[in-house]
Amino acid sequence: METIMYTPFHLGKFQIANRLVASAMFEYGADNGKITEKIKKHYLEVVEGGTGLLITGMHAVSASGAVAPIMVNTEYDGYISDLKDVAHAVHTQGGKIIVQLQHCGAKNCSADGYDRFSVCEKKVSDSCIYHEATQGELSKVVKDFAASALRCKEAGVDGVQIHGAHGYLINTFLSPSTNHRTDEYGGKIENRARLLFEIYDAVRQVVGNDFIVGVKFPFNDLNENSIQPEESLFVCKELERRGMDFIEVSAGMVMDHSTASHAPMIRNDSQAPFLKYASLLADNIKIPVISVCGYRTPDMVEKALTETKITAVSFGRPFICEPNLPNRWKTDRSPAKCVSCNGCRNSFGDGIITCQIKKSQEIKVSN
Repeated sequence: METIMYTPFHLGKFQIANRLVASAMFEYGADNGKITEKIKKHYLEVVEGGTGLLITGMHAVSASGAVAPIMVNTEYDGYISDLKDVAHAVHTQGGKIIVQLQHCGAKNCSADGYDRFSVCEKKVSDSCIYHEATQGELSKVVKDFAASALRCKEAGVDGVQIHGAHGYLINTFLSPSTNHRTDEYGGKIENRARLLFEIYDAVRQVVGNDFIVGVKFPFNDLNENSIQPEESLFVCKELERRGMDFIEVSAGMVMDHSTASHAPMIRNDSQAPFLKYASLLADNIKIPVISVCGYRTPDMVEKALTETKITAVSFGRPFICEPNLPNRWKTDRSPAKCVSCNGCRNSFGDGIITCQIKKSQEIKVSN
């Protein structure tokens, strides 16, 4: 049975086949920054599973801005060629692909050769202290985002998403809980959002208007001294005014080990915890709003799409467990098999992000 979930929508000039989006999930799979065959296979498996739009895991805008060597970076020789292969495979299956771009800030790899700046000084350990980013360093970040977006366009993907959430560099500028600067990047929300505005403007200038540019936006930090709803609305309205194509609404800085700041455990009675933020935003802007996190049943997806003004719903962990979930729900409307164990977040030894429960079951069967 096909319902509103399977109706198309538009991002910029592009038509997306359905409203079940594959949200970005860090792949844990790059080979010293390079796209691997496992990553290519993973992307294709998700698209073959029926999603209309794949958003890749975060790709670093510079080799020195990555969280680890297992994170794809956009600067290596061959990146455009490798990404072109991925784009062609996705398009052959009738899907669309957007690359998520990121600088990890104080979440950068702690090894030598990686950037050591953050929104403000941050001591991680006696041997690892991040200094407050200088104007020169921030200008380079802006240029790196633009250069990366241009490489993505040259590779033939359909767009890019600026990652502004989950405690990485942009999020720490937006949040008053981490941004204590006294210069033009600190204080009132117009200043705290300055870096995001500069990045978006630089990206749009180099890719033009016929290329999708979106943002993953942190509507609430889920901690004390969070960004406020009126501040989030201001930033998103301004991004819309500047020409942003879509906003995916998330929450949580994921900067500590508290349950509140991480991807929450989802059960049928606790689905879509961030829908309230996405719905509020969708009531206040006209560009597409995508709601992420905690969708486990087709009934909840349809409820969100019919009872609010959001445009689409995106899935992270469920598509790792069941890449074919969009196709399955056409005939089998039982809940997603993902149990929100978060084991896929610890897939370092697998060479690619992997559902650990499914893996253990496969091992049992093979034995």
